[in-house]
Amino acid sequence: MTAWTTSVWPIGLAAAVVIVAAAPAGAAPPAAAGGTARVVLRSTDLDTGAPLSGAGFELWRETNDLEGPQRTGRADEQHDGVCVTDAKGTCTVELATGETYYWVQTAVPAGYERPDEPVTGFNLGEAAARDGLVLNVANRREGAAYTGAIRVRKKDGKTGAPLHGAVFELWKETNGTSRLQTRGIDADQRARPGCATDAGGTCDFDGLADGRYFLVETDVPEGYVLPEDPVTGPLLLDGTVGRRLVVTYLNKRHERIPTVDEDADKD
Repeated sequence: MTAWTTSVWPIGLAAAVVIVAAAPAGAAPPAAAGGTARVVLRSTDLDTGAPLSGAGFELWRETNDLEGPQRTGRADEQHDGVCVTDAKGTCTVELATGETYYWVQTAVPAGYERPDEPVTGFNLGEAAARDGLVLNVANRREGAAYTGAIRVRKKDGKTGAPLHGAVFELWKETNGTSRLQTRGIDADQRARPGCATDAGGTCDFDGLADGRYFLVETDVPEGYVLPEDPVTGPLLLDGTVGRRLVVTYLNKRHERIPTVDEDADKD
């Protein structure tokens, strides 16, 4: 079984993973042992991106060909021990490449809520043996009550008909740079996982704190293609009660035109 460590390892990334981050060029670590890669788990505050110590995680390896980690019955393989983040909000483990793994959050830092989705899955590709992986997992403070919201509307650019099945992620600006960074130890914070537009062409991100956000289009309805630049933002929420932004994407088969309406509370 694999032993846990809490040392920080400089990471660069060039591999497919559910939540992925990479350090700047030149920050790659020395090569791990053959067929293995160093994986850094980074725990942060959902709203500020600040590192969190004391978050505990189990690690499971996919072995039963069922989606997600099975922890009882026909269970996947659990690695020994619990990974607990240090003062820098990180812990590091070395794993065999060519496998699928799951982090399961089992303990949260003092004053923070348990996440609605405690599982983070990732595929550890062969390239990770050279570059390593960084995965970010966020928690929200207990009792935090936020009223900000962002609604996505997806329409056909020619007919105006709503489009079902477009998928968007929401990221929050947390590192003080002008554009979205999804890679590196100092990446911006993914505030919400993917949201797919419904039959009415909408998906909603509710309960947001004030700040600047980015929408990232990750999948499109059948017959459409992803845009060359899938990022919209930054979008500003200022924390005013009832504040909502509506972002409308007018798609043709080969183009997308987003528009933003502030305080758009009427459908």
